[in-house]
Amino acid sequence: MLRFLTFGAIALLILLRLARTRFGARLLGVSLRALHIIYLIALVVAGVLAAAFEQWILLAVVGILLAISAFEEIRRRSSREPRVSRR
Repeated sequence: MLRFLTFGAIALLILLRLARTRFGARLLGVSLRALHIIYLIALVVAGVLAAAFEQWILLAVVGILLAISAFEEIRRRSSREPRVSRR
């Protein structure tokens, strides 16, 4: 039974990841920022529960998705900064 819950949680996290687009935000009727916050909260809760129930596959998936999210956020913030040209 716990195995099915683990795979269901992985599927839900992947669906939330795919919903974090402008189209997904418009389809669900919430802002894109709210979707990002919901996604991060879901990742943290899934990570804590995976560690508590010793579901290492789910914990690995959560870790990978958190790393990807952090990388995307760093890229997004660095693209916003104005680039100064050296003369």
